[in-house]
Amino acid sequence: MKKLFTNVVMAKASKEQVLTILENPETLLQWVPEVQTVTQAANAFTVHRSGAALNQTEHIAVGKTANQVVYRSTEGRVAYDLIFDLAGEAGGTTITETVYLDETAVPHLPLTSLAPIAKHAFGENLDHLAELAERLSYTNS
Repeated sequence: MKKLFTNVVMAKASKEQVLTILENPETLLQWVPEVQTVTQAANAFTVHRSGAALNQTEHIAVGKTANQVVYRSTEGRVAYDLIFDLAGEAGGTTITETVYLDETAVPHLPLTSLAPIAKHAFGENLDHLAELAERLSYTNS
C-alpha cells in the first residue's frame, strides 16, 4: 500500500460520537453524497455510488480500535485503505484521514494526477462527517 494523501478536520463533537458514526456504515448515506445504498454484513458492507466514481460498487471491511477506524475497500476497480485517526481534545475531536492505495492492483492509473482529485473529494466528505458529528452532538446534548 502506498500513501496517497492525508486530510484533517476538527469536529466540535466527542471522539465517541465520531466513532459511533464511523462504526455504523449506514451513516455513509448522511455524509457521503454520492453513496446511494449501503448493504451491511458482519464487519463489512457493500456501497453503491451514483455518478462517476472510480469504484461504483465496492466491498468495505471495517476495523477499529479506541482511536482509529479503518475502512478496507476491495472488489472495486481500486483497492484502498481509508484510515481515520481520532484525537479527542478540549472542545472536539481532530479527525485525520489517510488514504493508502494498492498501487500494484492499478498500475495503469496515473497516481500523480489522481491524488489531488481524490484528496479534494475525500476532503469534502470529511467535512460532511464533521458537520454530521456536530449536528448529532448538538441534538444529543
